[in-house]
Amino acid sequence: MNNTLPLIALFFVFTLNAQELDLNSAIQLAKTNNRSLQNASSDIKIAQQKRLETIASGLPQISLSANYNNAFDQPVSLVPGQYFGGVAGEYSAVTFGASQSVSAGLKLNQMIFDGTYLVGLQASEIYLRISQQAYIKTEQAVEQATVEAYVNTLLAKAQLVYLNQNLTLAKNNLKEARQVFKNGFIEEENVQQLQLTVAALESALHYATQMHTVAKNVLRYVIGMDLDEPLILSSSLEGLVLEMQNTDDSSLSVSENIDYQMAQNDVRSKELLLKLERFKALPTIKAFLSGGYDGFGDDFDFTQPSQDWYGRAVMGVNLNVPVFSSFQSKAKRQQAKLALNQSKNQALNVTQEILLEESRMRSEVQFQLENVQTTAQSLRLAEDIAQKNEIKFKEGLISGFTLRQIQTQLYDAQDSYLKAMQQLVVSKTKLSLLLNPITQTK
Repeated sequence: MNNTLPLIALFFVFTLNAQELDLNSAIQLAKTNNRSLQNASSDIKIAQQKRLETIASGLPQISLSANYNNAFDQPVSLVPGQYFGGVAGEYSAVTFGASQSVSAGLKLNQMIFDGTYLVGLQASEIYLRISQQAYIKTEQAVEQATVEAYVNTLLAKAQLVYLNQNLTLAKNNLKEARQVFKNGFIEEENVQQLQLTVAALESALHYATQMHTVAKNVLRYVIGMDLDEPLILSSSLEGLVLEMQNTDDSSLSVSENIDYQMAQNDVRSKELLLKLERFKALPTIKAFLSGGYDGFGDDFDFTQPSQDWYGRAVMGVNLNVPVFSSFQSKAKRQQAKLALNQSKNQALNVTQEILLEESRMRSEVQFQLENVQTTAQSLRLAEDIAQKNEIKFKEGLISGFTLRQIQTQLYDAQDSYLKAMQQLVVSKTKLSLLLNPITQTK
């Protein structure tokens, strides 16, 4: 009793601290904590900063420069002697300028016209849109992964329930069969058949327990939880299936589909690449203005008020006109045209693929709805057959081998029913994301 109380208290503490999630809560938690989605959100912020960088490249650019030189061993130049009244043909060694100098200046550069800059502004907007669409695509993938991980965990849990029930019943049957065998009313083979059933169920239970742990860890990973954090699932397979059966499917809007939008965005980006190649043939005009001061001396007296400073200033305009590139520009434009045609064809393919996927998913969901009903009926029949034959076995009307076959049939029916519910939830979610896409952006 003294050892039991701390265990009970620990159980209650564990339960209170465990996070209890239904499917919708798990999806929302995944959208908040999933690391892939967080990275996709960061990509949007990077794209926004990249757009600001592109805009800034066309605005005035100002740079400040400063320079100090100390020619402690000045270069010597030879000049004709007659320049200083000497003999013609002879040279005199002289040095020019002061040994030390300081200069400081300011330069302003301004783009006046550059066609590639205009294209770059449009391209930065496309890049931002690509990042936003990638976020939506990732968000849909995270939602689908969360649903699959959640229902896989529920499936593993439901399998454990069935296996425990089956194992308990099989052990009771084995216990009774051994007693009947001792009394000489049945053959030993009947007991051995039940032993095989118990051994198979124990092995399956051990494996299912491990798979339940793995499935739960996968769910924790998808929704951004630590693998050792307590987690309780409040939804059930039957409840989710009931929700799916009561949900009507909306009509498809291809233009709202994220794959369609990404394909159209790719067409737009290829159009900009072609435009870029064309604009490269236009002239570019840039202007600059620079000015500064220079100081000279043989000693470092530049901080003294008596130091002389000489100002300078210059402004100019640079014009660059492409004339002939040995048909290189023409080849690049042709490549851009071909890439644009490929992108348009791919966009048409994506549209058709979306329509085909809708038809396939609707058929899949309809099949899974019918399959859930079929497997549920099969399970009820298998349970009824198993109950009747357990009575027959106890009365000695059938052998242990026959009972084992009937029990295996029941176990298969249980597994088929659970997997049918799991597949329905997964398929219904895929169809829902196709018909009701996530359109919000970060």
